[in-house]
Amino acid sequence: MKSLFALLIVLSSTYNLSAQDTIKISDFKSIDNTSWKGTLTYKDYQSGNPQTIDATMQLKIEGDKIISNVQYTYEPNKNNKSTVKIKNNGTYFGAEQVVSFKEHEGEITFITTYRGKDNGKKADMYMTRKLTDSTYSISKKVVYLDTNESLIRNTYNFIKIE
Repeated sequence: MKSLFALLIVLSSTYNLSAQDTIKISDFKSIDNTSWKGTLTYKDYQSGNPQTIDATMQLKIEGDKIISNVQYTYEPNKNNKSTVKIKNNGTYFGAEQVVSFKEHEGEITFITTYRGKDNGKKADMYMTRKLTDSTYSISKKVVYLDTNESLIRNTYNFIKIE
């Protein structure tokens, strides 16, 4: 009996480890054709101090793609337009793997991950996005592979203006 119980626990935990949350384009319907105003706060590479700059953003959905256009008020040369496609049956948000998706009381929170470099060092990046009908935040956590040191590299905080 103990063996059967142990086998059930192993099978159950294996199932939970392989289960993955997914996202779909309809999860983002509230952002279609919207404009946002907010800030980007980032940890400066040289000084290590946080810097905050004003930003605006427009979002729209075209098919299975989310198009964002971000403008920085005082650094227009850093403006960025990007397109993200939900892929692999909702397990990828662009090139980022979806590791968590939760919807609770009108707030969507999802976390994605990808491997890259930060400050010249290999790292795992974790993007946490929180979306309501009137707010949107994106936070990037960096975990360096060689030291497991982690830090929040940047955070966007937006309020919907239309």
